[in-house]
Amino acid sequence: MSYGWDVDEFQGEPDIETYKVWILDTAHFVPAVTPLYYQAHGEHCRGHPFHLASDYISDPGKRGSAWRTYKGYTYITADTTTDEERREREPKFREKMTRILQDPWAPWNEWKAELKSYYDRLIPMNLEQMGNGELASHLWDVWELDRKMWEIHHLGAHLYAGGMGAFRDMAADMLGLHYTDPLYAKLMSGFDNSILQLNKGLAELATKAMELKLEGIFNLPDEQVLPAMEQSAAGKQWLDAFHHFLYEEGVGGQGWRMQRMLEFCTPTWFEKPSLAISDIRRLMATGGVHAPELQRERLAREREEAEREILAKLPAADREWFALLMRAGQATNFYLEDHDYWCEFRAHSLVRRAALEAGRRLVKVGIMEDPEDALMLLMETLVFGAAGLDRNAALVKPRLKRNKEEWLHNVKLPYPSDEVPMFLGDPSWLPTLLAADTLLNVQISPQLAKPEEVGATCVGAAGAPGIAEGVARVIMNEKGWDQMQPGEILVAPLTMATWTPLFSTIKAVVTDSGGMLCHPVIVGREYGIPAVAGCMDATQKIKTGDRIRVDGNLCRVHILERAK
Repeated sequence: MSYGWDVDEFQGEPDIETYKVWILDTAHFVPAVTPLYYQAHGEHCRGHPFHLASDYISDPGKRGSAWRTYKGYTYITADTTTDEERREREPKFREKMTRILQDPWAPWNEWKAELKSYYDRLIPMNLEQMGNGELASHLWDVWELDRKMWEIHHLGAHLYAGGMGAFRDMAADMLGLHYTDPLYAKLMSGFDNSILQLNKGLAELATKAMELKLEGIFNLPDEQVLPAMEQSAAGKQWLDAFHHFLYEEGVGGQGWRMQRMLEFCTPTWFEKPSLAISDIRRLMATGGVHAPELQRERLAREREEAEREILAKLPAADREWFALLMRAGQATNFYLEDHDYWCEFRAHSLVRRAALEAGRRLVKVGIMEDPEDALMLLMETLVFGAAGLDRNAALVKPRLKRNKEEWLHNVKLPYPSDEVPMFLGDPSWLPTLLAADTLLNVQISPQLAKPEEVGATCVGAAGAPGIAEGVARVIMNEKGWDQMQPGEILVAPLTMATWTPLFSTIKAVVTDSGGMLCHPVIVGREYGIPAVAGCMDATQKIKTGDRIRVDGNLCRVHILERAK
């Protein structure tokens, strides 16, 4: 039982017998998450949304996904269908996809509008002015928002991944076109999204700083940059643009983001605006260039040429269905990045805001020492504590102590390792699962070859095209971002939307996890940098300072020279 909450604990042999193999979710849940997020994900994401979404599209391959927790870490697998269920679902799936794919962007626009209605209501609320009972009620409101967000998240993810899976299979069967082929990459490139727009805003702030001759201020430590801006007219002018970016862009500003996207444990840019400074400084080092904006026209032109080339090779009778599925694949790449901005960034930030307000009140009455300790409680206990404060200390304090000790132990466990392995069960079942569940390709895809067979240090499962050589920088989580130097090659467990600003300055990216739908592959294409994802052990084989060669065309990585 983790943190006093016993749902989804790994059951050992019964789970192996039923599901064969479980995959460590390095994409979302390493290091181990805080107890409050552990419960949120368990209640809102790991359960019914997967099955709801699979039912929504009548997914032929799976009923949903199954999740388990092992030593505080999260593992995932597919809840596959039987042959009989597959036959029953296939006609409904084709009918559903045909109807939706006439305009694949429409469902996401509708769901996005629904989320916006929540944000328009909740964002303006002043939590400091709430009574304790009102705050307790607000905690349940943002908890419900988090639940609704995950439903929408998975409805979109399964809808678009279902179309992507069908397109992937059709392209391979009819044309021999594999998703690692550079031509395939061209079909999926040249699309804007809200995350790229956010980073475009950062690039504009970098450009404005250089135009106003403020480079010297950015040589100061991050925490000193904003106060120093107050000392000059040019600095104040830049601050006006920065505040507009934080507080007025989009729904409630661009400050609704945290360094660790799938958690409640890192500050938002609203809480700590200086967190944006290092991203702006990196963009200043590149002259304020936002690569996706510069090359989007070329990528769009190459995509259209590739579409014509591909469709011309097909029999006339197959072109319409192929074109529909191709649009679905393109919408999938767009959705997987765009939804982060509208789903996790805002919903998780609002839960954090409410939890910290409760934490501050619990600190005042001596129940905890730090408002962040609120994240060590499950929601029921946090609400109970917020409503009654010191009257409920006898119940809250022992649970806080137990959960914090357990979390501190879990978060120190190495990953992947013998203690927290990459797989629980038999990895030979992976191809079967991945064929049934396209969405798992965010986490992992089959490696294209064994490294020793092709003379490479690492072989990936998917990539963004191109070849680059440079010095490696191994970064395991957001705490290492500031170590990244311009022109280096990023090596990480996996990257996500919050890592995107790093792509402005790196030469290439290599990750342990990931498949054809993962962040480094999708974003690498838009930034024009090679990526190799799904290497399994790149962060173990490659050391910071090693000179490496990244071949995104063949999904191979070679160490050219070891660090001295």
